[in-house]
Amino acid sequence: MTVSQLIQKLQTLPQDALVITEGYEDGYDTIKKISLISIEENPKKEWYLGNYIDGEGAKATQAVFLNAETKAGSY
Repeated sequence: MTVSQLIQKLQTLPQDALVITEGYEDGYDTIKKISLISIEENPKKEWYLGNYIDGEGAKATQAVFLNAETKAGSY
């Protein structure tokens, strides 16, 4: 999903609705921070790993990160 696609979708929703994400182990958390980060595809394909990792160099692409700050070492 791109920023443009996200904006289009958000415009169809109630403007006073709370924005949340998955909690660390259970439940939901609010977004605490929005950051532009560099990522690349994760070469490891285990089901429990995310599809992307921190990226550097030619393979990296920029992504918007909606951070709930639920994990140690959050951005």
